[in-house]
Amino acid sequence: MQLRKHQREFKEIIDGIVAGSPVRKIIINATPGSGKSLIPVLAGQLIASGKADKLCWICPRMSLQNQGEHNFIDRRFRDLLEHRLTIRASTNDVNPARGTDGFITTFQALGVDRDQTVLSEFRRRRYVLIVDENHHAEAEDGAWMKAIAPLYSAAAYVVFMSGTMLRGDKKKIAFMPYLDSGDGVFVPCFSETEDTAFIEYSRTDALTDRSIIPLSFILHDGQARWEKDGQEKASKISTTTPMARDALFTALHTGFAQELLETAIGHWQGYKRDRLSSRLLVVAANIKVTKEYTEFLQGKGLSAVIATSEDDKEAAKAIKAFKAGKIDVLVTCQVAYEGLDCPAISHIACLTNIRSEPWIIQMCGRAVRIDPAAGPYEAQRGFIFAPADRMFLELARKIETDQTSAFALLSSSREKSAGEGDGTGGGPSITPLESRMIGQGGIEDLPLFGG
Repeated sequence: MQLRKHQREFKEIIDGIVAGSPVRKIIINATPGSGKSLIPVLAGQLIASGKADKLCWICPRMSLQNQGEHNFIDRRFRDLLEHRLTIRASTNDVNPARGTDGFITTFQALGVDRDQTVLSEFRRRRYVLIVDENHHAEAEDGAWMKAIAPLYSAAAYVVFMSGTMLRGDKKKIAFMPYLDSGDGVFVPCFSETEDTAFIEYSRTDALTDRSIIPLSFILHDGQARWEKDGQEKASKISTTTPMARDALFTALHTGFAQELLETAIGHWQGYKRDRLSSRLLVVAANIKVTKEYTEFLQGKGLSAVIATSEDDKEAAKAIKAFKAGKIDVLVTCQVAYEGLDCPAISHIACLTNIRSEPWIIQMCGRAVRIDPAAGPYEAQRGFIFAPADRMFLELARKIETDQTSAFALLSSSREKSAGEGDGTGGGPSITPLESRMIGQGGIEDLPLFGG
């Protein structure tokens, strides 16, 4: 096992701090699935060197706490870094580390820490603060921003890391630098300063490093019919007209969704014959539908469980069973598409109408991890089944462009090496009536702006 480009760069920054560098804040923008989970372990060197006393890792959800806790005792990481640090999951406990080197908590827990037990702990000891998927903290009066702000001020060192430095609502991310690009439009500005370092690890970087696997998009168009304001309307999902949102919502709440799910299941079952570890992630439109999908999957004899925001504890149990290989299919809504580290996920059925660039990137990132049990790297690929609506098509094309760039770089590198001999919700106010699939295939089969 070797460190990846962004991990190496981070270690170099930490080594510099140990040697006397004034850097206090590190921002990491690393494509989903590429290995951010090793960053807190690497940051532990600040404790080992005497620069800090403890580490606090803030993650988006309870289901990720167990994952983070186990990263510190992962034998691969211990052998690679020769460390013996440990942390524990905590929820606003007094003395949260309890004899370990730190703790991992959630945004939600901090938001209800009215006694400020975590802040009191930060004031007693020199902390390294790790904010995971920091785009969740909105800058303008965000509740989580307010909870993190005093910790940010009290920490000895701060690390922000995300798979996307964008928010779906276009608002600013807390604690991030921005520039006014004109007309009041602010864009992230990640230039380095004396006390701030920035690391960028793109999808192209990750594919070139072979730290993630490429994706294939199997997108389907469909015909939808619905009623709105007393009138019946109909359209393709791929339309570029104002009816696009209603068509997508209808499709994902009527027959189209069932057809798309069955198509994804069939493809996954065929793939699984040769790769027994392969698992399927189903991302549903709402909690009610997750239950319907789960019953449908179980009725087909498949082992399937639910993980939703309705019950965090049950979701954590379901995700743990899914990751352990005890369950083949995880059906989720509002959780598990972000931060879920399960390399065996080879297929994702996207059956939700949520559309934003960071959301789609995060969701697709669940299928880019390398599965050690699935054979050689070259034989692995993630498959995304989704509606062929305009936004998903556009994002899929961006991802495939990144992949093409990475393959070109790898090909050029191999040619050079040979020459020298060197040897990875809610909906509109309409009444959905019916929908059906009318097209299928990869994105190359569908027009980007087809109406």
